Amino acid sequence: MIRNKNELVHKKSNQLGQILAEYVEKMDELSETDEFTIDNIEKLWMGLDERANVLFREISSEIIENMDERKLIRAKKKSIRKKELY
Repeated sequence: MIRNKNELVHKKSNQLGQILAEYVEKMDELSETDEFTIDNIEKLWMGLDERANVLFREISSEIIENMDERKLIRAKKKSIRKKELY
């Protein structure tokens, strides 16, 4: 139902891996300083959360764009017919 899903998974996995690698690197750098505080750790974590959420929104949009519309239309028609019967 989703076209090119393996490509999408591979591409987005790489992007997610890059986000994670950057987060770990920043945490490592921070841990070597006097700025390694709960507040700064939380700021990095919040940044990670935001970047991951943006990526997952992109993934969801791309999944929808790559849906086989014919199957969706058929499913919708079946749903409408069932409602009409009731």
